[in-house]
Amino acid sequence: MKLRTALMTASLLCAAYAQAGAVEPVGAPDFNIKTNVDLKTLTPANFYEVLVPAAKAEGHISFYDFGESENVIFAEIIRRFEAKYGVKVEYHQVDGEQAVQQLIAAKQAGQPSPADVFWMPNGSVRVADQAGIIANLPLNTMLPSAPDLEQNAATVSRGYVHGGKVVPYHRNLTAIGYDTRAFPNGNEPKSFAELLAFAKANPQKMAVTDPTRGGAGGGFLESAILAITSKDCQAHLYDYTVSEADATAWANGPCMDPVLAYFKELRPNVEFTNGNTDSLNLMANGQAEVATVWEDEVYDFTGRGLLPPTVKSRLLTDGEVGDGDGAMMPSGATHVAGGLLFLDFLMSDEIQLYKLTVNGSRSARTKLDIEKALTADVTGRLVPQDQYLNYSRPRIVGAISDAAAKRFVETILQGS
Repeated sequence: MKLRTALMTASLLCAAYAQAGAVEPVGAPDFNIKTNVDLKTLTPANFYEVLVPAAKAEGHISFYDFGESENVIFAEIIRRFEAKYGVKVEYHQVDGEQAVQQLIAAKQAGQPSPADVFWMPNGSVRVADQAGIIANLPLNTMLPSAPDLEQNAATVSRGYVHGGKVVPYHRNLTAIGYDTRAFPNGNEPKSFAELLAFAKANPQKMAVTDPTRGGAGGGFLESAILAITSKDCQAHLYDYTVSEADATAWANGPCMDPVLAYFKELRPNVEFTNGNTDSLNLMANGQAEVATVWEDEVYDFTGRGLLPPTVKSRLLTDGEVGDGDGAMMPSGATHVAGGLLFLDFLMSDEIQLYKLTVNGSRSARTKLDIEKALTADVTGRLVPQDQYLNYSRPRIVGAISDAAAKRFVETILQGS
């Protein structure tokens, strides 16, 4: 009955989505991209009928991948896409920031974009969008394969509100890694208070990544800020209009005092590391029983035997932050139909589940039933799904996070 109800709910959702209106530009009266496809008549219902023949006529697309180690995954995704649609994909692995500047230069020179789809770093979305190189397509609502995107992930990139122009292909999650051999019967620390108690009782058995040298440490600091600061202070943490000056004032003000007090108690009892991998290495050789981690790195390391299978990851009940990187269509793209099909394919059930099994990359698709779709070997290396749904939080405004990390280093690591 539960499965039948879930299927009926999903069917109703898809039906409602298919009846959605035609595509409208994001934040402007007109589209900033040229194409033979009449975008304003495109709907999720006629998406494939309109775009498949147009994409076949275009013949190919150019795809930019900024990831350092995603080439094997994308080789398989591209193979499947080409087999399904008969549209070739020219694959380019690029430096993310350099590629953004390349696209900006092409636009300024009045030249077409060298890429039709770009999986890009979240931190560069603001610069790219303000330079006008992201097509103002509402990808968050127009792709029929992804009617169930989480709102924040689909419209915000690292504190910058783009309104849906960048589709959240890849998500990751900061977490706490722990060795089950040290915590039988699920007795691992489950909150910031329990972590502090564990560290005091077991000096140097916990590894914390420097928040300026590894994302797991930055995520841990942000999660502590969300857990420990007052409600009045938290009102600014998701204010995406905050200036750098105001962010610095927030981080240097009284809001951070209780957070720093927590870390001052923690500091003598933990090992601070210079990177995410360093923290995991301490777990691998048994020096640490608890560490700040990225969920996908624990998934990858345990899958490759670099961590023992006894190492698991979980979210603190106080909440922990996650992030991710999205894909977009440059405004100068010349193969729009094929590019849109590829973006839709990236967000499909098939590909979102495939990449999760390969590298633990989470999905912004809220209706994917991970527990039913994947094997126990896969789900056993992930944060439990109920924790992901209940305790994951968006990352706070980047300017506040950076300023808080600077004060953390000066006060906690340098002891000034």
